Amino acid sequence: MPRFHVPAEDAQGPLVVGIDIGSGGTRTAVYDVSGREVGALHHKETHAFTVGDDGTSTLDADQVVEEIRTSLAAVLTAAPLPGQVRAIGVDTFASSLVAVDAEGAALTPCITYADTRCLAQVERLAASLDVDGLHERTGARLHSSYTAPRLAWLRETRPDVFDRTERFMALGEYVASQLLGTAALGTASAAWSGMIDRRTGQYVPELLEAVGVDVSALGPALDPSDALPVDGTPLAAEFPQLKDAVWLPVIGDGLAANLGIGALGEGTWGISTATSGAIRQLLSTEIPSLPSGLWAYRVDQQRTLVGSAMSDCGRVLDWCRHELQMPSDVAKTDTTALFSAPVSAGTPLVVPFFSGERGTKWRGSSRALFANIGASTTWEDMLRGAMEGVALSFLRIADQMREAGGEPERIVLSGGMTGAIPGWLHLLSDALGMPIDHVAVSRSTMRGAAVLALEQAAPGTSVAEAPVLTHVEPVAAHQDYYRERLERFEKLADLA
Repeated sequence: MPRFHVPAEDAQGPLVVGIDIGSGGTRTAVYDVSGREVGALHHKETHAFTVGDDGTSTLDADQVVEEIRTSLAAVLTAAPLPGQVRAIGVDTFASSLVAVDAEGAALTPCITYADTRCLAQVERLAASLDVDGLHERTGARLHSSYTAPRLAWLRETRPDVFDRTERFMALGEYVASQLLGTAALGTASAAWSGMIDRRTGQYVPELLEAVGVDVSALGPALDPSDALPVDGTPLAAEFPQLKDAVWLPVIGDGLAANLGIGALGEGTWGISTATSGAIRQLLSTEIPSLPSGLWAYRVDQQRTLVGSAMSDCGRVLDWCRHELQMPSDVAKTDTTALFSAPVSAGTPLVVPFFSGERGTKWRGSSRALFANIGASTTWEDMLRGAMEGVALSFLRIADQMREAGGEPERIVLSGGMTGAIPGWLHLLSDALGMPIDHVAVSRSTMRGAAVLALEQAAPGTSVAEAPVLTHVEPVAAHQDYYRERLERFEKLADLA
């Protein structure tokens, strides 16, 4: 994928810094006012989650703080900056929790979105709360990925830690407390806790009561405009290059991904096709009744990020490669021909829930199912059916997206899976009945954090559009096929 950057000598100020804390590492880069990376001013520090058979998935929060320091040093001191840094945008993987004592020290590692030790608490909370009412109010499901069950788990299984905790923080909030001396929790990150009202931005009293936490133990939800001045903080003392900048409260990676690929307005859907997949849209209009398969995360007083996700997207391709004994020399051109071929009723029908179902029915125990397979079925047929199954997974989300925000004007897409098999876009475009632009933005999540920072550093300035790698138009005659397939898909999924 070509780099979307500007040479340092051509960069225009003001500059911003983007910081992306992902599951595999911490990235930092300098961007100019166009929202493009400046020269080679980017750096990554790698890390990995600590996992266990009991469902543990954690990351050392203080290690992340040091990774940011190292990354900032790399990009701010490697060469003279072609301008002044005016803002710093930060995103992290969504849904994280760090227990912090009265002195500001972490009592626990960061509990990540993938930690499932609170499954029993999910069941107990679901039995005592109005789950559907909470979904409508918070925009989030009652799920092990969210904060309320984790707080209940800490209270029940780590009472000594729970009692010593002064604040329960998201990872990016903790990072700000260590670097600036002031915690800063973004509204979009607070929304990913599943504990704030999507309309008011306030914590939901019933959830606080159910998990035994006072509202004072949780950080206030700050909009991007509530940015903190860096001047006078420990960070400014360490990096004078940042003294004129503001630090934006942390956001989640889903919002950052949309901003990074150019899904900036409510007329555009952003689709991610990595190991997992998602459709997201920024809306500035009220969603009177949230469809049951979607989430809706408040961003600020005007905007909400609405969408849904699936656990298995690129993971389906990986499974096919490994388990179907596909020839190792299969080229992109071969799969393009396969995915561009006419639709066929003989193609296997696949429900690709290898890791359980998220959107739209959130059945975590579901598993993959294959139907319409005969003695003559080939690996090509199986691959086509599996990738049609992924397209149908997107279609069922898209139908609910249309209920919430209407028909999109444009769809932009990014992700490693589509880079590996770009011909698959034909299937997805046909299933959705919409043209799709596959855009070329490496490190798109970090860019999204920078784009949000530019809203504060250069308000009213439009960023450069991401270049389009591939534009695909749907075949209208194929839409009836996918609609009929979706009906069968849903019946089969109910058995998964």
